[in-house]
Amino acid sequence: MEENENRKVRKKFSWRRWILGIFLFVLIFLNAIGLFFGNFLYREISVLHIGMNEEMNEQHKDELAGFLKNHAQNKQWKDVSIESRFGYPLHGTYIFARKDTGKTLVFLHGFSESRAAGLSYVDIYLNAGFNVLLVDSRAHGDSGGNSVTWGNYEKYDLDQWVDWVQQKFPDEEIGVHGISMGAATALMQAELNEKSKRVSFYIADSSYSDFETLLELKIEQYYPGTLLPEILLKYADVVAYFKSNFTFYGASPLRAVHHVTTPVLYIHGEADSLIPAYMSTELYDATKGPRQIYIFPHTAHIAAVFGDRDKYGEVVRNFIHFAEQGS
Repeated sequence: MEENENRKVRKKFSWRRWILGIFLFVLIFLNAIGLFFGNFLYREISVLHIGMNEEMNEQHKDELAGFLKNHAQNKQWKDVSIESRFGYPLHGTYIFARKDTGKTLVFLHGFSESRAAGLSYVDIYLNAGFNVLLVDSRAHGDSGGNSVTWGNYEKYDLDQWVDWVQQKFPDEEIGVHGISMGAATALMQAELNEKSKRVSFYIADSSYSDFETLLELKIEQYYPGTLLPEILLKYADVVAYFKSNFTFYGASPLRAVHHVTTPVLYIHGEADSLIPAYMSTELYDATKGPRQIYIFPHTAHIAAVFGDRDKYGEVVRNFIHFAEQGS
């Protein structure tokens, strides 16, 4: 009788152990699949562009090199470099205004571009009396870094460029103009600027309000009505954290601008299919301090400067006047 009872107990324990083993196997299997696809997403949006866009970057470099050569004799354009606090080099080009007015504009390009993208904006600022600093963001152009972090590290790199301007040109009025990812980086650095107020104004053209939300929207387009976007991003965040010590969750200009009191101008194209124009409206509504917004009708992503250059320049100049007059 006792032996039968012991046999039943052992059998019951064996079944429990078997069920637990299956449960653990399924759990490990599902997490392995999640990490596999999370790693795929991380590489697609933060790493692979470094190699895939070499040809595009070479074209940008050639274009920039041509401008540098043309202006080298009168020393209007100067190559500059600094060391990021994270251990990689950062490169830029400083362009002197025709007449020194004690003002510098730092320009930040978008994803998979280089500082050469800023050449389309230079004259707007030179004509307004600003020197212009075009910079290559982390893992773009000539700058180092093994991954794009969508503002997480880039905001600190921008802060170091502001340091450089202040050291070279004390008492300089500093503005920042970013497009797309560069705009998001500028807004995230604006939170760092709150203590020092070294930057006098920000112009954010076509920024995302929250990078995770933007990714969810893009994944949702392919897999509507599922939990896949949210689940996939959680795994991608884990991979990004362990490989590059950042998270997509951290790339949120929307959270940053709740604390920003420096004047901000938001620009967006109404027909932007990459980053919806309503994201700039969200940022405008959330910004704590003085702000303006201008939505260009029938305009695609970061295309406003090309579609209506005169109006773009007017919007920028009016905002700078607004910021310099104490809002």
